[in-house]
Amino acid sequence: MTTSKPIILTAIPVAFAEDGSLSIEGNTAILKKCAASGVDGAFVLGTTGEFPSLSDDERRTLTRLSLDILANKRVVVHVGAPSLHQVERLIAQTREEGAKEIAVITPYFLPSTDAALLDFYTRVSALSDGLGVFVYIFKDRTGITVSPELMAEIAKLPNIIGVKISGESLETVGKFRAVLPNDFLVFTGSDREIGRLTDVGAQGVISGIASVYPEPFVAMADAIASGNTAEREKLQGDINAVVDGLLGDIERLKAGLRRQGIAAGHARMAIGAPDAKADAELDALHAKYGTVC
Repeated sequence: MTTSKPIILTAIPVAFAEDGSLSIEGNTAILKKCAASGVDGAFVLGTTGEFPSLSDDERRTLTRLSLDILANKRVVVHVGAPSLHQVERLIAQTREEGAKEIAVITPYFLPSTDAALLDFYTRVSALSDGLGVFVYIFKDRTGITVSPELMAEIAKLPNIIGVKISGESLETVGKFRAVLPNDFLVFTGSDREIGRLTDVGAQGVISGIASVYPEPFVAMADAIASGNTAEREKLQGDINAVVDGLLGDIERLKAGLRRQGIAAGHARMAIGAPDAKADAELDALHAKYGTVC
């Protein structure tokens, strides 16, 4: 028995030099690792990419680099910002660089209403001819709630092709799936749940952990597609181990990449570095999983 193979997009961290500037060398290495990893593509300039800390010019540079290195992969470029004015500018420059798919997080910082959010995405839709748009929902980071019912209305808009839902249980993701069209793409940001996506009809996962250890995720997708239940159970243990070790924490992700010889640098935003206990955990993870790369 076979079932649909989950789509894996890697949420790409951004490498910075010691002085905080973009590291082209480091970002090139991270993207090349993704290109060789067996995942389906990448989600760039998102939360894992510290997008609030990036200038428009830096976002353009990273968009161009991502599209060049991942030319044979699916690339979703996040263009979210607090205002439509900013988003409009970012959509235009991303289109100029040749992107085919974008993601737009809900406006954040100030509170919003369902009517305002529907108007926002209606205007994003009108600006996005020729592009496929993913709505990006992350209440824990934005403070903005999007109900399944509101998402169903947004999904009716032209050019809106999917949704990324982060910080919610798979059961909640299932509530969104139940009210959305069958061909509408539903992705979770919960790396751990790749083995259960088919339970709720979601099509894929956007995984920051896969930027460091893609192998168990790719193997899990293959096991699901082939119906290999025993292999799925074994791989879930590996996925739990890497998720529990990295926690989706940007500094831990970069520490894992540095252990693989990739100059990932450190976070530009104010994120605490791993302590001695976390470093020991990361060393143990690298000993078990990092040498596969």
